[in-house]
Amino acid sequence: MKKIVMDVSKELKNHKFKIDEKKYSGYQVNHFCIDYTNEFVAKKKRGDYFSILFNLVSLHKNKKGIKKELIKILKYFFKDLKTTNPLIIGLGNSSILCDSLGVKSTNKIMVTNHFSDFLSLPKVAIFNPEVIEKTGISSFNLIKMVVCSLKPSVIIIIDSLATNNIDYLNNCIEIHNAGIVPGSAIRDNKKIDENTFNIPIISIGAPLVFEYQKELLASSYIGEVVDIISSIIADALNDLFF
Repeated sequence: MKKIVMDVSKELKNHKFKIDEKKYSGYQVNHFCIDYTNEFVAKKKRGDYFSILFNLVSLHKNKKGIKKELIKILKYFFKDLKTTNPLIIGLGNSSILCDSLGVKSTNKIMVTNHFSDFLSLPKVAIFNPEVIEKTGISSFNLIKMVVCSLKPSVIIIIDSLATNNIDYLNNCIEIHNAGIVPGSAIRDNKKIDENTFNIPIISIGAPLVFEYQKELLASSYIGEVVDIISSIIADALNDLFF
């Protein structure tokens, strides 16, 4: 479970780094461009970071609008990528609700990698490595085995995020191409970015826990939030590929 980049957005603004912001009815979209000149201050790897901010009412009543923005962002990343055989990875622990976003999202995505008769369809595969406490194997090693076998053209990783700003809890979807460390609490886990397997990486996440005094706290209505956000993410990917 990684930290959301929005936690450092105030610092980015104070240093007058370029941030694009678009406001709509009930939600807004931010674009952070982190490069080699500001990645030290941002404490984030260089890349493009997008966030879609919304409130609980918009999450319920404007799911289509939020999905539309997510599709636009994914198209921004996909424009120069080959997406004929994507691998979509759902990180997290399916037994813990606030950490189940990845698995719940992938479970709603259409898979076609096993089809051989439909040549025009992208060969979409999904993989849920779970956590080392369940498998005894690090997520990185499991992902490495699958990637070496499938040789996907692009990897999309979906995961729950943590935030130390209560304003972002359950109110944001973040998308970036800077890579991720699966099971980051495990010291020996390795970062997955475009250099790891020489494959482009796109990460999608939502802050579902609040980090306070080294404790991770979730809201009482986390179940409905996970259900809706996972549906938005899955529907956006299904619409893009099919």
